[in-house]
Amino acid sequence: MAETWWPRPEGSECGACGARAIVITDDPVADTIDGVTYYATGFAYNRCDACGEEFFSSEQFGKITVQLYDQARKALGRLSRDEIRSLRLGLGLTQAQLEGRLGASKGMVGRWERGDLMQNAMADRYLRDLMAHPELVDSQGIIAREGRGPYRKHMRSRGDG
Repeated sequence: MAETWWPRPEGSECGACGARAIVITDDPVADTIDGVTYYATGFAYNRCDACGEEFFSSEQFGKITVQLYDQARKALGRLSRDEIRSLRLGLGLTQAQLEGRLGASKGMVGRWERGDLMQNAMADRYLRDLMAHPELVDSQGIIAREGRGPYRKHMRSRGDG
């Protein structure tokens, strides 16, 4: 098996611009989430000094994403990934069951819990409602829904004629 280098050795050729200007850096990695810039730190990665392109291994990218979303969740006052997992387990729901109750796509809750994705504000409010009112989930793990009735009978106008 050939030895792989990551980050690449300094002076390597940039895959984006072709310049031999790759440097190894540990500068913070910036990304903007909901209009706010957050910084991930603690990563050695490649950057091209000629064009500014940054290169990460897939493992680094995953860890950077988790760090950035954790910061954004905290700043936005959203539930942490551990809180989401604890809530789900406390309600006795699988990830798939919670996704079904939320109307979320397959794998969404798992991505929230791993930190690969941050829940939107509406999902966060719904999760908080479930946290505040666990009685809304019955013994089969079904979230209570308002029944179809009783409805008021339609009032007909009574004419005198």
